[in-house]
Amino acid sequence: MTPPGMIMSQQGGLTFMYRVGGIAVSGGRLLVEHDVRHDLCFVPGGRVEYGESAAATLAREVREELGEEVTVGRLVFVSDHLFDLDDDRFQEVALYFVIEFGPGSAVTGREGRFAGVEPGTTFEWIPLASVEAAGLFPAFLRARVGSLPEGTEYIVESGVEWPSGEP
Repeated sequence: MTPPGMIMSQQGGLTFMYRVGGIAVSGGRLLVEHDVRHDLCFVPGGRVEYGESAAATLAREVREELGEEVTVGRLVFVSDHLFDLDDDRFQEVALYFVIEFGPGSAVTGREGRFAGVEPGTTFEWIPLASVEAAGLFPAFLRARVGSLPEGTEYIVESGVEWPSGEP
């Protein structure tokens, strides 16, 4: 069966995306994927496809990008994020879950930058103490991944003005 496509739409100069991200912490380090074109990094994950649950998307994305299965745990953040990138404006609604790799995972033992199994993906475990300087995106994660909330938190973040005048 052909995948039905990612949940994205464009209207009035704004691209809307529905994304999921996985927060993997091991040995005091956070797993990030690098975007070398924009000199930033983000937690593994991707865009949700029509007819796919957020947790299934996250498991699929990690399997495609890293070639390993993960346990998708609790939902810690719901983010509504407005940002500009390459002269385009995006609104991204993202769900961030805790993820764990299984015992004996080859991924958790990696050091330095390493290529994922999906072409063009590069990952790294960065010390939690270095997250602030690493350019983690979205920015609210920089202060939050080291001490995750007990429940789920809703975060509204914007580096640009919301068209509706929202915060």
